Amino acid sequence: MKGAVMVPLLLTTCLVLASSASATWGSFVSTGNATGVGNPSCAFVSTGHVVCAVLSGKAAIMVNEFNGTAWGTWTNLVGAVSSAPSCTSDGTGKVICAATATSGKLQVSIFNGTAWSTPTTVAAALYSAPSCAEYMAGQVLCVARNVSGGLAWSHYSGTTWSAFANLTTTAVSAPSCTTDNNGGVVCSIFTTGGSTLVNRFAAGKWEGFLNVGGIAGGEPNCTSLNSAGKVTCFAKAYSSGTFVNLFKGGSWIVGDWSGYGGLGGAVNDNASCTSQAPGELVCGVIAVTDAAFYADVFNGAAWSGYAKIGGAGIGSPSCAPLGTGQVVCVILGPNNKLTSVVGP
Repeated sequence: MKGAVMVPLLLTTCLVLASSASATWGSFVSTGNATGVGNPSCAFVSTGHVVCAVLSGKAAIMVNEFNGTAWGTWTNLVGAVSSAPSCTSDGTGKVICAATATSGKLQVSIFNGTAWSTPTTVAAALYSAPSCAEYMAGQVLCVARNVSGGLAWSHYSGTTWSAFANLTTTAVSAPSCTTDNNGGVVCSIFTTGGSTLVNRFAAGKWEGFLNVGGIAGGEPNCTSLNSAGKVTCFAKAYSSGTFVNLFKGGSWIVGDWSGYGGLGGAVNDNASCTSQAPGELVCGVIAVTDAAFYADVFNGAAWSGYAKIGGAGIGSPSCAPLGTGQVVCVILGPNNKLTSVVGP
């Protein structure tokens, strides 16, 4: 990746994956005997309560609950899907999980804190997995790539979905969208040449694509710092290292992005990051070298550097806050079963 020097808020490091693990992480535990395909997606429900979804081998969305200590049973939701799911809290104790149906429509199910709704579909012609994010309390935005290489998006008001509309751009990846916890959603895509394009949805409209540079592969991953509208977007470089770009939460201009800075490592896929407390982040990756899970923690001033936590995985993990100052990270193993770890 190439980019400007990071601003002091997110200190740039060039660290290799370290062999020692933080003592504050627990041990990996099984989530059950079910097997999945691709990357899982997890979201906060309430304190100590997280739900996760993953694509099953039968082309269905498979879901499970974590109560802070133990997992429930993986359950297949009805309906055939062709993509990995995207799950997000709506900010009111509900979680919305969506995937691209085999018909190209958006398939959605809502967890109300106790049970999942029967999946429904929203008319669309999607050509990637969706990325869904809280817009405002009770409202969600879902975005996916369309057939022309642009983006298709729909807004959930809390009761109904808007008809999918299109944004013209040149996406070569699926989007990654996150709430900015400030009345907006920030989405990132990779475009031709590997550069990163970002756009923000706020006050009912898109504010326009910005090119924030870099040369990236795979898919982006964006997450809120839960602090004054700040958002971080992560990318995997062709060197297999992870890089981070900070939006400082100000005006929607290129100058309010920090430019990419390196976090180092040699990773299998992009990082999964979440805010465990305002202004702080936990990021998890799977290493190329030993397929283990490594974590890097930003405490509001500096990154800890990647530390080996353990386990064995493929692809990208999914990390979600527990509302206790800790997070739970779920990884898909080489045997296609899922395990989790809590920390830091």
